[in-house]
Amino acid sequence: MNKSEKAFLELLKVGLWGTAVHEEAFRDDDIDWERVVELARQQTVVGLVGEAMSQLSRGVMPRPLYLQVLKEVMEVEEENKRMNTLIPILFRTLDQLGVRSWLLKGQGVAQCYVNPLRRVSGDIDVFFPHDGDYEKAREDFLRHLKAEDVHNDNDTTKTLEFDYKGIYIELHGHIVPEVNRRSNKNFPVFQKACLTEDAEQWNGAALPPVRFNPVFIFMHMVRHYFGGGIGLRQVCDWMRYVYVHHGEMEAEQLKEDLKMTGLYRLWQAFSCMAVDLLGCPEERMFFYDGKYRKHGRRLLAFILESGNFGYYDKRTKSDSRFYLVRRFVAFWGHLQMKLRNLMMFPEESVYGIPSFIVDGVKRT
Repeated sequence: MNKSEKAFLELLKVGLWGTAVHEEAFRDDDIDWERVVELARQQTVVGLVGEAMSQLSRGVMPRPLYLQVLKEVMEVEEENKRMNTLIPILFRTLDQLGVRSWLLKGQGVAQCYVNPLRRVSGDIDVFFPHDGDYEKAREDFLRHLKAEDVHNDNDTTKTLEFDYKGIYIELHGHIVPEVNRRSNKNFPVFQKACLTEDAEQWNGAALPPVRFNPVFIFMHMVRHYFGGGIGLRQVCDWMRYVYVHHGEMEAEQLKEDLKMTGLYRLWQAFSCMAVDLLGCPEERMFFYDGKYRKHGRRLLAFILESGNFGYYDKRTKSDSRFYLVRRFVAFWGHLQMKLRNLMMFPEESVYGIPSFIVDGVKRT
């Protein structure tokens, strides 16, 4: 890593764990502050990095750039407040329909952060773990939604995506693991076992049980990692949840659940990245194993290289005026992104390639 990337990671750790900034690490003329901010945006952690930048003395970084970051941080906070205002209204509506639902990831996991309003928000994901509830909610929402507000209505995946006053909401009746064979086979069994666990409550919404959430958050993260790329925000969500709920989680049960869903070895590798490079205390991260240190370094390098959902990976970009050329470059670039993990995780690297090709052909 160059000095700008190291500076970015140091700032991220300060915002993520609430530690004090060590200013001497940022008094280097070789730090490209524009690049630091660019990384924060690409990794969707500008709120956390901005939190850390506010501790720096005036003059350490260019003032105009800092003010721009401060503006973006305020926008992050306002968007979080908007979403937090909508959530109790949304879940009150679902309660009136008589359906049971969980708020997945997002604003619920944000409550595990030192400052929840500084986590860059995404959309609102609602999951219906009991049979029939998704169909009932979907039917009611479609009656009230305008056609132009519906972005996706997929019976196969049981997904309804729509826009409500500028906030993106997704209703899910099914969770698709798509990490490896074992995850696809056994995740529904794990999910069913968690239905007997007590759900948490926050802001009028039910959150998934503590047994379910760390496995689901991690599975969702690695699914996107192998599917196209992730930003560090998703890694931060996983680390913060495990950190805050560590005392409520049973290590043996978690290990059993991770092995059953084919995620245990992946967890160990990502744990090395979390502890060695992102500041997570080793005593708060389950199943840390130093033999995966090289994997951890490679994982972080790949994440920094590609950005959130792989959007910033240069291998997928083309300036050609020919549509098919651009599609081929994107296909070839994404294929390289998948295969770069082949030596570390051979099954997961190739598992999604057939569906990736079929989807690419359909899109083309």
